[in-house]
This record gives sequence, structure tokens and C-alpha cells, in this order.
Amino acid sequence: MNTSIDNNLKNEIDKTISLFKQKKFNEALILSNKLIEKENNIPFLLNLNGLINLSLEEWSSAVLAFQKALECDVNYVEAYNNMGVAYSHLGDQDKAIKNYTKAIQAKKNYSNAYNNLASLYDDNGKYNDAVINYVNALKFNPEHFNAQNNLIHLINFFNPKNAKNNPIIKANNEIKNIEIDVSINNNISNAIIFKYLSKCNQILKKNIKNLSFFDSQIHRRNGHDLNCERHHKVFNKYNVIPQYCFSCFKVQIELQNVTHLFKLFFIFDQITLPKDNIRKCFIELRPGIPGTYKGLIYCSTVEDAENVCKITKPFIEKLIKKNFEIKIKRGCTEFDLAFPGYKDINNLNKIKYDQEWKNKEELIDEEIYNGSKKKKNIFNKSLSGVCLGDVLIMNNWLNYAKLINDMTYKDITSEIIFSEYIYQAVKKRNEQN
Repeated sequence: MNTSIDNNLKNEIDKTISLFKQKKFNEALILSNKLIEKENNIPFLLNLNGLINLSLEEWSSAVLAFQKALECDVNYVEAYNNMGVAYSHLGDQDKAIKNYTKAIQAKKNYSNAYNNLASLYDDNGKYNDAVINYVNALKFNPEHFNAQNNLIHLINFFNPKNAKNNPIIKANNEIKNIEIDVSINNNISNAIIFKYLSKCNQILKKNIKNLSFFDSQIHRRNGHDLNCERHHKVFNKYNVIPQYCFSCFKVQIELQNVTHLFKLFFIFDQITLPKDNIRKCFIELRPGIPGTYKGLIYCSTVEDAENVCKITKPFIEKLIKKNFEIKIKRGCTEFDLAFPGYKDINNLNKIKYDQEWKNKEELIDEEIYNGSKKKKNIFNKSLSGVCLGDVLIMNNWLNYAKLINDMTYKDITSEIIFSEYIYQAVKKRNEQN
């Protein structure tokens, strides 16, 4: 191949890469296919073609591309890892594990393969194996952001027995060992929270280099999957409310300042509810949705919600005292904006499920069935008590409070760990409101 052809090919590959980075995947695929017709023995180009197919959710085509790359170069580590990703989406876990393992055997310090292998184990409830591989990913690349965040999420519901020298697990254990005199049966002062969070933040700074955490909601889960992602796909694509959501009720607590949100967190963490209802505390980041600090408790009937409200309200009145609103509503706010009156529990028949919507739901279910098989298959109950992820989210709450000029954040901390994630989210919300 002469130099001019080499340069032309390089320019075309660079153009393909540029289209890929711009997420113009269809254009990138057409160009890469044309290049492969001319030169079908360049591993990098074949691997790039596979990555483009992955982005287009053409999993089988991606596998073929990665296989061809490996036929050209049996030691192409990235192709083994990427083929593992493709097989994971196809639901062939054994082949995914085999390819991730080959990538690691070929390159002992390949953090991406460790993280992907860990994620597969994580999705299927093999948490010890997941921890081992997340830890290895971080051992070889301490700044592997995905592995760090995946491990932080995992230890919200799983207590690792080993790997105590890992900075994340070490920080989590130290946070859990802090004695904090907080009980929802007594008064919770801002001073106690201030002292406690200061100790937690010292642990964070000592152990963790990258303190960015892209989450703003603290959950207490009961192991049941609400399948909200599926329901929102139905709504977002067809503007219909899924049938399941007509029996989804929530006790919603709206608060006025961030100190109250901290106290609500402790209520949610410690309170005992008859059905161990899923609950969460969060800051409102969605554009167009009113409110700032909120808590939700998920219920299956109005009666269940009324009972939960009866149990929860006395603790809120005692610890938060005033400037809160507690109410029962149905489903998500977005649904009520599209169908006014849907969330009104005093008139549940105002918006009824249209049986014609069932066809739309079936289309989404078919789309999901034919799509990626990579998903979380095992759901566990959250561990009680404060964990590392909770503290990182609390710091995101404080960033939010400062940005919206809620000066009560000073009652909780004297030093905020800056969050670019929250800064950008608030900026976007302000621009779109």
C-alpha cells in the first residue's frame, strides 16, 4: 500500500472517529463499512466498526466485527473486552465472562475489563466476585470513575468481608463505625448533624481522590423492583400512563430547607413501616417540576398510603416541626402534567386507564425484549445506617442548597465539597424553568 493511500485511509478513519464521537452513529457505520470493504485486515478499524454497532445496539454485528479484529490480531485486548460487552447485551453471560477473562489474561492491569466483569457479577447478585473485580479495576487505575461509583452503589446494600484496604471500602467502614447520637425518638439538632458530617468528610478527603458522585437521591429499598425505567419509556415514547402506575401511590413530603432534608433522611432510615415501603429523599433537579427538597414513600393502595402517612407524620412534626407539607398523590408528577387530575386521590376516576394504551405498552415490552439483555436481575434491600454513598449525596444536597441561596446549609457544614454535577444540573434547571 503506497503512502498516498495510507494517508487517505487515515483521513477516512479519522473522519469515522469524529462522526462516532459526535454520536452520528449511522453515518459512522456507513463510512466504516465502506472502509472495511477496501481494507478488511486492520484490527483497529474492525474494532471501531464493532463499537459503532454497539452504540446502535446491533449486538450480533458488533460481535462479528470484534471477532474479525481478533482474527487479524489475536492479542487485541480491547476487542476481547468489547466482545464481552456485546455478549453481555445479548444475554450470553458465559461468553461475556470468557472474553473479559481473556482480556485480563492478555493485559493484567486492564481496568475496563475488570469493571465490566464486576458489573456483570453485580447485576446477577454475585457480590463477592463483583467486589473483587471492582477493587482490581481501582487497584490498576485508582481514578477509574465508573468502577468507583459502581462499588459505592454496591456497598449500599452489601457489606464486603474482604478488600478492607481498598480506599472506598475502608472509607465506608470508617463512616459506619462513627458513633452518632441520632435517634428519631429524640430531638435531632443541627449541631449533631454538623459534627457528624464533619467527621464523615474528613474520612472522604483522606481516602478518596475523586469525590464526584452523580447521584442526588438517597434510597432505602426493600428488594422489590418498581421497574420505573420501563414505565417511563412507555410514557416518554407514547404519552400514555402505564397500567401499573394507576396503582402506584406515594406519600410525598415537601420541605423548605436542606437541614430539614437531613432530618427526613434519618426518619426514613430508622422508621419501621408495615410493608417496609421503598422510600427516598432527594433534591428536585427536574426542569419544570416545582419544589426543592422532597421525600417519597411508595405505596400500593390509598389505604396503604394513609397508614404510612399516619405513622410518619408524628416523627416529622416532632423533628421538623413546621414548614413542611405531607400529602398523598398517585404516580409521577410528569403524568399529572400530561393528564391533569391523574394524581388527585380524591377523584381517582377522573383519569382512567385506556385499554387502547395496552397496545403501546406491549410495543415497549417487545422493544425491551428485543433489546439489551444486560440489566440488573437481583435486587437487594438497602443496609440501614449511613454509608459512603449517602454522605456523598448529602454533600451534593449542600451544593444544591448553596446554589439556590438556602443559607441553612451553614448549619450543617462549614466547608462544602464542590460538585460540578450539581452545579450543571441546577444551571440547566434554571435555564429551562
